[in-house]
Amino acid sequence: MPTTNLLLSTDRPAASPLKMRSSTKIAIGFVIIAGGSIYGYEFAMRQAIMNEHFTQVKPGEVNLVGINPGAGFKIIVANQMAQLVQASDQFHGEESEAGGSTEGAIKKRVPIREMLAVLKGEDKALGSFIMKVNDKDENDQWPPIRVEWTAERLKIALDGDKKEEAKLVHDLNIQLDGTPLPILNRSSMENGIIVNYPVPVQVMIAGVKKTLIGRVREPYKPSLLSIVEKQLEDKKVTNEMIAGTYADEAKKILDGTNKKENVREAIMARISEENSRKLSEYPEKVLASAMVVVNDSHISSASYRNYDTTRGKTNDLTIEMTDEGRKRLWQFSEDRVGTQLMLIVNGIAIAAPRIVHELAQGELTITQMSDETLVKEAVDDLNKKAKTPAKQ
Repeated sequence: MPTTNLLLSTDRPAASPLKMRSSTKIAIGFVIIAGGSIYGYEFAMRQAIMNEHFTQVKPGEVNLVGINPGAGFKIIVANQMAQLVQASDQFHGEESEAGGSTEGAIKKRVPIREMLAVLKGEDKALGSFIMKVNDKDENDQWPPIRVEWTAERLKIALDGDKKEEAKLVHDLNIQLDGTPLPILNRSSMENGIIVNYPVPVQVMIAGVKKTLIGRVREPYKPSLLSIVEKQLEDKKVTNEMIAGTYADEAKKILDGTNKKENVREAIMARISEENSRKLSEYPEKVLASAMVVVNDSHISSASYRNYDTTRGKTNDLTIEMTDEGRKRLWQFSEDRVGTQLMLIVNGIAIAAPRIVHELAQGELTITQMSDETLVKEAVDDLNKKAKTPAKQ
């Protein structure tokens, strides 16, 4: 009985499985060679991009910023806005899909607008940045009238210049060794002085390490005046009541009941190099952790689509990169899958997309952005900047 073999033709004898027509060999060889060439080309291109050196760029008006995940900071989303916060061993806050606050929202926040301004090299922004990340930002406890003394002027007064020393004693209403004055200046009790001193910070600006000087402002009031003010708090005071309270507290110092404050040392501690170094540590750590991966000069266009979901309307933002922008993103994402970027528009972080694979394509889509107004403004800004690229 003849056998049936659906894999072979019955018109002619089957060829030996170990033999192959030369034409077949050529065809298979071509496929193998062609496939190897395509793979080899992609591999070579990837290696070339990974080995390429890109000069760091300054922030533009629109930026994709990466944060070193091992530096002690974390990107979260709270109230539909991306935030950069200080991490800790107890910190496990993740993105909030509902747009509400997360555990990380109560951590120390990094001021994004000031951070980017410092990365551009702006000294004025540095002072505000140092104060905010060191919890020294201006608040409602600051005096209503600002009597400002710079560190340079204070050093002159503390070094024995009689004229400047007399002015400082007047503004503080106390001798520099802590001896009370016979008469209380009410303005000194209410305002004290604002000490303005420099803090040098090392910053990488477009790949070049520079030292920027931030000016930090800090209120100072002698402890004697703070005690008097505290005792009069929430009372309907008169000048006589103020004078009497001051006289009582001053007497305690003069007769040795209470210890005098060394006002000179208190001021010197604030304007010392040691204090400046201490205040520079955290800002330097924050700034070193941030990297502008691409700015608006690396973006050719942007668009978005708005659509319905089970949780309401949402938006996908699509960004078309220039060739250099694509290469920068690809290189940055190569060993950072699982980490997040921050999309920052005009100093506001509007999204924190997570890298789910190497970003090798020239198109980047950020999905499920809830605020259409912010997305539309970002698209308008990106398309506007694409016509007038920012300087790198």
